Amino acid sequence: MKSHTLTIAADLAELARVMEMIDEFCAGVNASAADVSALHLALEEIVTNVITHGYRNDAARSFTVRLESSEADRIRAVVADDAPAYNPLARAEVNTALPLEARPVGGLGVHLVKKLMDVCMYEHRDGRNVFSIERRLSRAAGAAASISIATSRLASSATLALSGRLDGLSSPELEQQVLGLIASGVKALTFDLSGLDYVSSAGLRVFIIAAKKLKASGGAAQFNSLTPAVREVFHISGLLTALGVMPQA
Repeated sequence: MKSHTLTIAADLAELARVMEMIDEFCAGVNASAADVSALHLALEEIVTNVITHGYRNDAARSFTVRLESSEADRIRAVVADDAPAYNPLARAEVNTALPLEARPVGGLGVHLVKKLMDVCMYEHRDGRNVFSIERRLSRAAGAAASISIATSRLASSATLALSGRLDGLSSPELEQQVLGLIASGVKALTFDLSGLDYVSSAGLRVFIIAAKKLKASGGAAQFNSLTPAVREVFHISGLLTALGVMPQA
């Protein structure tokens, strides 16, 4: 069995180390770009929840993330922490059919994990939360870069062209730009997602905030040219309909 265990501090900056571990491990088992992206997203959601909710961002505390592959076509990840007992899988299912107006801003993380993984298990063992996920592999790997945002504006409309990764570390930058544009009078905001390789629930949260705020002020957000990986995340989150994303040509 191939395995690797990483001990990380309860600091969101540690997400970069987790992503590097996934990339290195997946390269060794010839995982596909879709597998890598799914594992990035699932572990980002789980690790972020432990850091922000379990440990309340106390960087003096630590926990472990383990990747293992005991079968040729599967990767298993296990996150173990000693925060207060909490089973994320016991949360109510997300209603992905809700219209934008009835949508909560957050709450999509665990839903994404369950949809992207083949197996999700939680247990409280020996005073520790142990969250395990498994995914069947589909082969042949790829990589992604940090978020890049290019802004163009004309009067009360603007376009944000995103490329790279929109995750828990990069989404605050986008949120700041979005809120700044709206505060300055932008009513029509277009998100060009043709270069976006990856989006987590943190990024979806920014999109929902933008759409809600613009609609409340009589404006609108538009989402164009979704890459296949991003379209899948929108689809399983029910946001293709809620955000009015146009069908692919």
